[in-house]
Amino acid sequence: MRRSVVLVVAALIAGSLPLSAQLPEWITVDTAAKTVALAFEVEPGGPDGIATLNGHHHGDVQLVVPLNWTVRWTWTHRDSTQNHSLVVMAEREKLPLEGGRPALENAMTRAVLAGMRPGQRDVTTFPADQAGWYWMLCGVPGHAIKGEWIGLKVDREATLPTLVVKPAP
Repeated sequence: MRRSVVLVVAALIAGSLPLSAQLPEWITVDTAAKTVALAFEVEPGGPDGIATLNGHHHGDVQLVVPLNWTVRWTWTHRDSTQNHSLVVMAEREKLPLEGGRPALENAMTRAVLAGMRPGQRDVTTFPADQAGWYWMLCGVPGHAIKGEWIGLKVDREATLPTLVVKPAP
């Protein structure tokens, strides 16, 4: 699966695929409205029992969003073993032990620290109005540090959202 996503990103850069074929189905782009919609599903099955975000963890993907676009996510909790949340935090030297105040206005699910219960869902819309590097991480204490996070870059040079897959170590 990783190889196919890397090839899709390479084709995107080369401009040889239409936008709909370049991104996974959980990412939808509306160029006229300058909006990217994300359908996130938190599921068990990651290494060492961690949850994954659409199968991703430990920053193995980075979503790139053009500056001043709107991000809308629908977040669905499908891990029956523990609570989870999602918050966008500024990337620093080290991952935080727990979630905190979002780096972008409204970029969080409800109950960041306590987490939402299995089966719950949340919808969040926020402006990607500050260029920079961010983590989209589970705010429940100890979860991000175990690997429950992916990257987000708000890029003033980008013209369309892209998904960058990092090579496996």
